[in-house]
Amino acid sequence: MQRATKKKLLLLLAVALIAAALVGLYFYLKQAGYLTVFTSVEALQDYVRGFGPWAPAVFILLQIAQVIFAPIPGNVTTLAGGALFGFWPAFLYSSVAIFLGSLVAFGIGRFCGKPIVYKLVSPAIADKYLNVLAGKQRLTLALLFLFPFFPDDALCLLAGLTGYRWGWFAGMILLTRPWGTIVSSLVGSGEISIPLWGWALIVAAAVGLMVFSIKYGSRMEDLLLTKIRGRRSGKKGTA
Repeated sequence: MQRATKKKLLLLLAVALIAAALVGLYFYLKQAGYLTVFTSVEALQDYVRGFGPWAPAVFILLQIAQVIFAPIPGNVTTLAGGALFGFWPAFLYSSVAIFLGSLVAFGIGRFCGKPIVYKLVSPAIADKYLNVLAGKQRLTLALLFLFPFFPDDALCLLAGLTGYRWGWFAGMILLTRPWGTIVSSLVGSGEISIPLWGWALIVAAAVGLMVFSIKYGSRMEDLLLTKIRGRRSGKKGTA
């Protein structure tokens, strides 16, 4: 067996073991009642603050966990981080954690399949968004991550079921997820305050773009790919 193949198998085994351990840990914590710390920003702040100098490390681990386990509310953890650490530290901690958590969640979907994903995500939500993502609509998935009020964390798990490549998924996460983290960290730290009408505009814009993407996303992707291929062919022809 080639060295590259062995490394790939070891990596896949490591991801599978980590995913299994995290899933088991989640159900244990849920059964034991430890997840009540996520019920409010104040409860989470008190919990993390209790770790003293280890608070940043605990916060990062909690952020990773909230991505993987969709029932844990991500807005609570990010807002609490902003209030605890201030904007820049909270943004950096959350960005690293959310990126890593997104990749682990994607790996769970990819390697564990529907039986595990449907235990972590509501079957109704899973079926709804899997239908939306049918046909690998990359633009639609990117918009779902880019705008608020869509289940980003659940989508990481579901994306693993749809056959997207690791490289593309990782790049898309880096380009889309930090924007929501910026807003949540700013609001949590008290740097900005968004009025009700502002949230209403954000919701209306997000819904409008999503409807457009679902209806015309595949056509737009095909058009862009055709143009890109045409330019490449033109460059080769003039070379």
